[in-house]
Amino acid sequence: MKKSHFLGWMFRLGFIRRWDRMDVQKQTDVNLHSHCLNVAVVSHLLGVIRNTIYGGNVNADRLAVLAMYHEMAESITSDIISPIKYANKEIAKQFKLIEDVAEKSCVKTLPVALQGEFEGLIIQENVDAEYKRIIKAADIIVALSKAKEEVDVAKNMDFIDAKTNLANKLDSFMDMKEVAYFVETFTDGYAITIDKLMSANELNAPK
Repeated sequence: MKKSHFLGWMFRLGFIRRWDRMDVQKQTDVNLHSHCLNVAVVSHLLGVIRNTIYGGNVNADRLAVLAMYHEMAESITSDIISPIKYANKEIAKQFKLIEDVAEKSCVKTLPVALQGEFEGLIIQENVDAEYKRIIKAADIIVALSKAKEEVDVAKNMDFIDAKTNLANKLDSFMDMKEVAYFVETFTDGYAITIDKLMSANELNAPK
């Protein structure tokens, strides 16, 4: 049986620094233990909110899995910050072509019998547009929380523009009721201290 190098590429995401070319006080990576895990959690939560509160019909579990793999191409391409990646239409177009090749290359590292399943998870052109938009919103929410941490906690001025730009991007997703609900309900939790967490009313509430 031919050996697969798929997990080798997957685990390489742990070496891909987020926020490349920026002065990051607390480093994060693209790995499942860092950025992609957070995006998967938020994507899943957005899906659950849409279904249970607003009568939607998305598969929240699939959203979580898609989010886990949504940056798989970066194991080959590395992470490129938005101001560079989207500097102009031609650069953005070329990056998209490169990412598409990288995604397909990652899928081909799997045994042939498994490739069909992962083509729908890793190759972004195969992902339903509705699901991609939810995951993109989650990605921005997670990135904005990181920018806020760098500016508000670490006093890192290199993230001021990123914080503003990400907040503006998130505004463009506020037509999604689940995103507005998430922002109103959950975003304060990113900065709460352990003392406040342990003394929160929901933990002390009688059963």
